[in-house]
Amino acid sequence: MRRTCFGVALTVLSAVRPVCSWAADSDALGDPLALAAAVAYARQHNAEIRAAAARWQAATARPAQQGALPDPMVDVGYHDEGFDRLRLGDTDFAFLRIGASQEIPFPGKLGLKRAIATHDAEEAREDYRRVELDVISRLKMTYAEYAHLDEELDLLRRNRALLETMARTAEARYAVGQGIQQDVLQAQVELSLLVDRETTLAQRRQSQTALLNALLNRPATAPIGAAEHPMQWSLTRSLDELTSAAQAHAPALKSAERRVAGSESGVQLARREYLPDFVVRGEYMHKSDLLPEWEVGLGIKVPLYFASKQRAGVTEAVATLAEARAARDGAAVDVAARVRDLYARAKASERLIALYQTTVIPQARLALESATSAYQVGKIDFLTLVNSFTVMLEYEMRFHEELTNFQKAAAELEAVVGEPLEG
Repeated sequence: MRRTCFGVALTVLSAVRPVCSWAADSDALGDPLALAAAVAYARQHNAEIRAAAARWQAATARPAQQGALPDPMVDVGYHDEGFDRLRLGDTDFAFLRIGASQEIPFPGKLGLKRAIATHDAEEAREDYRRVELDVISRLKMTYAEYAHLDEELDLLRRNRALLETMARTAEARYAVGQGIQQDVLQAQVELSLLVDRETTLAQRRQSQTALLNALLNRPATAPIGAAEHPMQWSLTRSLDELTSAAQAHAPALKSAERRVAGSESGVQLARREYLPDFVVRGEYMHKSDLLPEWEVGLGIKVPLYFASKQRAGVTEAVATLAEARAARDGAAVDVAARVRDLYARAKASERLIALYQTTVIPQARLALESATSAYQVGKIDFLTLVNSFTVMLEYEMRFHEELTNFQKAAAELEAVVGEPLEG
């Protein structure tokens, strides 16, 4: 099996990763799985990124082709009379002819074709950037969900241990006649609910594992180590700064601008098609004992059908340019709107994170501690204690959800702006 995989890898290394290589590639990801390692791995292995890179590479090879002259024509001919034998040297009417011709487009046409292809290559480069940023953004969002699911599962396990302690207290009070059976049953119900939430989160973690593997171009069942919890950080740049950065770096805008530039060159080329192309030719004829003959000539391709051909070509090119300009304007509006939306979402999550971290959760913990002490001495009922426990757990879960929401919004914002925001 190893020899088979090794042979496949040698044959198609630059195009397709062998299926059996994911086990070895797991070492590159590491355990625990760091976000930086996952990003580096995706840049190298993700199928969407590699396809976009191949399209860009293909596009960079077109300008040289478009700027080259058409291939020349070389022809050889033999002239004779009759079909009984070859007569070259026996008659003055038999000769051997060798000729060549070269089509030469009107000056400026090749340059415009090269310019159009160059703009297409630049657009392919920006499309590659857009795909790479989009894939990395989705990877960061999936990683954030994956990491926080681990945090939430740990949180549920810790709180289940706390609830089990509360349940044992309720059972002890019931055993000595200070509590009621309903308290014991209520504790069991709450424990069952926690198990239900753990099961749901475990299923979501499996789904995120499959999504991570898909973005890393690995089998869905390939093992992935536990994620490192991403560091908390906040947006330090203003909305105006991010909007300006997007206008300068957003791949969607840069790609639209390159398309407009290519379409402008396309209009110039379409109008230049009214001008004729040329054909330069030369011939040499060998006539045995007679003097050799030669001939040179110049041909002109006349745009005779301009009313149905060149004129329609200009109309098409102008309409294509109008479409490209409208798409560029639409992309600018869309990018600005997305930046504003994602910035607002990130800032809202920042405020909620600070609120939960500094005020709500500490207060909920104090309330639970107070309720626990009060229940132990019989000052409150078990339902009140459970309510305090549930409130604290819900706020802690919301805290982790907002951490995830912030990191998701920031990851999307990076893809839209076109440059890193963290640090």
